[in-house]
Amino acid sequence: SGRSAMPLLADAIVECGRRTLANAISLANDLGSKEGGRWNGAEVIYGDTDSLFIKLPGRSVKDAFEFGREFCTSVTASNPPPVELKLEKVYHATLLQTKKKYCGMKYDSPKQKKPVFEAKGIETVRRDQCLLTQKILRNALITIFRRGVRATKDYLCRQWKMIHEGSLPVSDFVLTGRVRSCYRGGKIGPVQAALARRLAESDPGRVVRHKERLPYVIVATPGITFKLRDCVLTPMEILTRWDSYTIHSAYYATKHVNAALQRCLGLSPYNIDVNTWYESCPKPRKRIHHWPITRCGGNAMISTYFGSDICTLCGVKCKAKGSSKVVVCDTCHKDHAQVSTVALRRLNTAQYDAAEAARICGLCNGCPENGRTFAQEKIFKSSVTNAANLTKRGTRKGAGIVIPIANCVCVDCPITYERHRARESELEALALCKELNLL
Repeated sequence: SGRSAMPLLADAIVECGRRTLANAISLANDLGSKEGGRWNGAEVIYGDTDSLFIKLPGRSVKDAFEFGREFCTSVTASNPPPVELKLEKVYHATLLQTKKKYCGMKYDSPKQKKPVFEAKGIETVRRDQCLLTQKILRNALITIFRRGVRATKDYLCRQWKMIHEGSLPVSDFVLTGRVRSCYRGGKIGPVQAALARRLAESDPGRVVRHKERLPYVIVATPGITFKLRDCVLTPMEILTRWDSYTIHSAYYATKHVNAALQRCLGLSPYNIDVNTWYESCPKPRKRIHHWPITRCGGNAMISTYFGSDICTLCGVKCKAKGSSKVVVCDTCHKDHAQVSTVALRRLNTAQYDAAEAARICGLCNGCPENGRTFAQEKIFKSSVTNAANLTKRGTRKGAGIVIPIANCVCVDCPITYERHRARESELEALALCKELNLL
């Protein structure tokens, strides 16, 4: 770093370590180059600072540990004490991406029966990636190591389907990025910097400190001319205005998930083109959000004026009924007893899940919580004189939610997102019961 009091001594230490590593690499390659030798084919594929990765083609895990012990003994004997080379682990199926970025199925001892997935430096362990990318990449690598390419493609198609249909929780899409107080050349900076400026302009008390990590979510906007910094919200903003925004599924799938997958699966021996798989995968329509209208009682997006044309019970395409978000096809209507049982069971399950999540939340924050204390609906005064849209008191029902949406709005807590999911499921189940005239 240039701060050493004795730079010559520092250079001597570095050179000594480099020479020791070079001698170990030469010894391993010599063992692998002997024709008819026991360890013929052994090859050093990576070496850095104080570690070596040696490839042993055609050998078992037990053979790898045996070679490691013999090799470590030879290297230790060829160097003066206290220099010692230790066998740390064996990877059976591994991928080396770049320097200090690798993963594999790890064995710590020859007696270990089941390997453990381990990753260093790739997106599965990086803090700047969303949970969605981490989970999909980790499971895809484990699947391809254990079951092969075909099973990996099937798994990825299922994940892409869930991303596009909007069935994954919001917590999977939360990104975090550092914000600087200023950027070189007076540049605007990344999307998290634009979000930090917007928060500071709306509330001076929300100024983000230098190098602080700010969580954010990328949402979809109509048209293709919008810049990415115009599509960024905080997690609590999208939870509150769930009726107005949807997750930008195409952005997350292509820019985060597929990019991380391509960097790993595009390597030899797989050489997979992830984008080709993605293009061939069917992409369903997004599910309709069931949430109270939050823009002062007025609809924020034109999509809220269109009703659903998919049966809520069986998923078959049917005729829409105005702007109703819940529709039941004629086939399901014929068996009223069965569909009523299903609808009431859904409502019961949703209310139970909401109550359980509220109970956990109440134990933490010390406030009385139940299923209705999250995103409570409020009533707005309306100047409309249409008697069909007004109650006797001249107010419109179900027009928005109370802000803040809960007593505790910690975006780092998974219970917050669980309560949001349970609340939406309850609203959907209530709408289904009203459609069947059960309430």
